[in-house]
Amino acid sequence: MKLEKRIELCDSMTPLESEIASYILNNKDAVTKLKIQELADILFISKSAIHRFVKKIGFNGFNDLKVSIAKENADLLENNSYINVNYPFQAKDNPRQIAFKLLELYEKAIKDTFEYVDLDQIKAVSQLIDSADVIDVYTHAHNSNIAENFQDKMLTIGRSVNCPSSFYNQRLTVLASDQKHVAIILSYSGKATFILPIVKKLYEKGVKVIQIGKAGSNYYSQYVTYHLSISDSENNRDRMSQFSSHIAMQYIMDVLYGCIYNVRRKKNTKYIYDSIDYMDDRPKD
Repeated sequence: MKLEKRIELCDSMTPLESEIASYILNNKDAVTKLKIQELADILFISKSAIHRFVKKIGFNGFNDLKVSIAKENADLLENNSYINVNYPFQAKDNPRQIAFKLLELYEKAIKDTFEYVDLDQIKAVSQLIDSADVIDVYTHAHNSNIAENFQDKMLTIGRSVNCPSSFYNQRLTVLASDQKHVAIILSYSGKATFILPIVKKLYEKGVKVIQIGKAGSNYYSQYVTYHLSISDSENNRDRMSQFSSHIAMQYIMDVLYGCIYNVRRKKNTKYIYDSIDYMDDRPKD
């Protein structure tokens, strides 16, 4: 995860820590050449204050922070091409150029999302879904395609997933839920109007909720058990289409399926193998 995002997502900074963050962000090149005591002298603070700040944003130490900054700088120099995720191609672009720019966009969305992957959280979410009797996915619009794709994948290992699509069916599903259910909410912005009444009622019923959306989109954390973040580079409104958010959401759901599959890999592989002849009735060569 990039330094700016680490700082942005840290919502418990003191005024002194905000001052440290501001200096580092505005003087990245210089900071990579400083010792911790030198930075402390510049800011007129103690080394322990810098240590606390560095730990708070997820680094093991000051040297770890400097290595991360140096890597980010190197990545910027290596990847000097710019892709506008909201309008990735122009009117003058031919089919090859459009194809190449979308390739770049998809790679960026997946790499950005990978940076947000919390391995411990993904593991916990996978085990939670695997252990649930009933899996419900709540979403709307274009994310319904991703939900149904996840539903299809889970069916290949013998697990049913509900994807209620209408307002009416979503609310009926919530009312029928109990602690044997697990709920997955898909929303890039986290601001979709269907979310709040659903997560509140699920919380009242003791249903664990997994929300998936862009970094910083967990607006109802008091009702959400786990939040999985995806790339947040796309504008919610000013965009040609949901190119970046779609591929990022699809990627994280595929990662989740892969981890669920591996929870009981031997059993799931056997289920697929035993199902082949029934599911594929084409004549054998």
